[in-house]
Order: sequence, then C-alpha cells, then structure tokens
Amino acid sequence: MIIEYRKPSEALAPFVDHLWEKQVDESGIIPYEIETIFPEDQAVLTYSFGKDYYRSHANTSDFKSINGIQLEGLHQAPNFYKHQPGIHIFGVKFRAGGLYPFLTSPVAATNNLSTDADSIFLKLPALNSTMNFNERCEQIEAFLLAHLIDKQAKKYIKLLMWLDELESETTASYKTLSRLFQEVIGISPKEYVQIKRVNQSLALFASSKDIKSQDLADQLGYYDSAHFINEFKKYTGKTPKSLKNSLFEMKNSEFIDEFKQYISPEHLLHYTSIFRKNS
Repeated sequence: MIIEYRKPSEALAPFVDHLWEKQVDESGIIPYEIETIFPEDQAVLTYSFGKDYYRSHANTSDFKSINGIQLEGLHQAPNFYKHQPGIHIFGVKFRAGGLYPFLTSPVAATNNLSTDADSIFLKLPALNSTMNFNERCEQIEAFLLAHLIDKQAKKYIKLLMWLDELESETTASYKTLSRLFQEVIGISPKEYVQIKRVNQSLALFASSKDIKSQDLADQLGYYDSAHFINEFKKYTGKTPKSLKNSLFEMKNSEFIDEFKQYISPEHLLHYTSIFRKNS
C-alpha cells in the first residue's frame, strides 16, 4: 500500500488541511475487510483512478460502489469502506468549515453524503493516473484558488477569529456565533466540539493502546469518564473499553495495522503527528 501526504500551499492553508493519496497494486493486500472511519468534522474531495471501492454510511449493509470524483461531506456517524487491490485514490481533506468558501449551495446539504463532485463544482480539473502526486496537488490547488468565493471566505475567517476569541471571552453572542457556525461548518458548535474530542481520543488511542478511559477523559476536558464513554459510543458505536480490549494483546506493528480499520492510514498519520507535536 502506497501512502502519500502533503500540506497545502500557504494560500490554501486556512481552508485545506492536507492532500493525500492511497494506492494498492493489483497484487497487493488490503489489511482489513471493512475500513471504519469514525465521525470527522471535515469534508473530503476524492478522485478514484483505479478499481471501484465501496462505501456505506452508519451501517455495514448498504454498500454502494464509488469511482470517479466524489465529495464526501462531514459525517456524524461512522462511514464504512470496502477496498480491493487495484484501488488508486487521491484526496483533498478540507479543514472544518474549509469547504464552505468554495460552495454555491448550503454546506449542510453535503453532510453524511458522498456526492458526484461534478454536480457541485464546475469544471473540475481532469486529474489522471499518469500524473505524479505533486502534479495532481498543484492542479487541484490551482483550481481551488481560482474558485474561492471571497465573500464566503471572509465569513469563514470571521468565524475562525471568533473561535479564537472565545478563549478570551469574546463579545459576540452565542446566538450569532451559533448561526454563523451552522452556515459555515454545517453543524452546531456543540456537535463540532463532541466530534473533535472523539477524534482527539482516537489520536491518543493510536499513540498508546494502554491509556485508560479516565486519563482520556481528563486530557480531553470531560467532566468525568462516564460522560466521555457515552459520547465516544454515540459517535463510534463502541465503548473505549471494547475498542481497547480488541487491541490490547497485539504487538505494536499489529496494533497499527488493526487501527487502520478505524482511521484510514493517511488520517492515522495525520492524527499521530499532531499528538507527537503536542506531547
């Protein structure tokens, strides 16, 4: 399995988190039967150049084949994927709310869906498998910069500023902030914080399978471990204990391979790099 990963240009950094690529040769091996991606607060634009892969939202009984160019919106329940040897997927992962400045329709309309991206964006670049990873990155970045909607970009930056000011008791009312948050990101501030904390707990799980629920709750600012456990189960369908028990006896290399069933490899790389930077 080949994984590529890079940060966006400085001009796109406020809106795009990273660009990534995953490729498995025809003779390659997929290390899982079903890949489970827990809820995330970010949308992803993907190009598929190889064989079809399959996606189901919130259950493992309704898989639909995917190829071509797709936009996957923020998802509030787990997404499940089936891959096969021969896949080749290139993706742009937007920051929370970072998709909004490029859309002419409500961002919330993309939540939980995988949609034909040509129906959302006009004249997407015709990326192909003969290009290398950096060439694809450069073309999609040029497209996004050319289609940035200035008025919406300013609203997005305004929201980011308000969020920064929250720590110093901003004067913006919660009602005003909540309304802008729903427009730009597509969910309420409360749900955003919940999803963000669940993702942070996964980063900690990925760094240490021995970490305790109480320690996770303390590090993530929960009132108590029961609150953390209930929230974790709400978004993942599992308790921290059940996830930890399935991983506890594994060697470190096996642990990382198993974790790829819960966080895709490019996301696992992203989360663990953030944790190491902050530790």
